[in-house]
Amino acid sequence: MRKLSFGFFDDSGQPRESRILMFYSFETEERLARSGILHYHLGERRFVGPRHDRELTDAALAFLEKSGRLGHES
Repeated sequence: MRKLSFGFFDDSGQPRESRILMFYSFETEERLARSGILHYHLGERRFVGPRHDRELTDAALAFLEKSGRLGHES
C-alpha cells in the first residue's frame, strides 16, 4: 500500500457515540487506486461490515488512536 490516507464522515447521520465512519484511499504496488469506507463500532471495539485486509485495518486503528477518536478504551 502506498499513499495511504484516512478521513472521517462526521456528518454521516450515524450516532457518533457508538460508531465511527471513515474513508480510506491508497495506491497498490501496481499503481491502482483503491478507496472505500470503514465502519468502526465503538461498543464492539471492531470494524464491522465487509472483511478488509489486516494491513489496512491495523493502519486504520493506528489512525483512530492517534486522532483521539477511540477515547480511553482499555
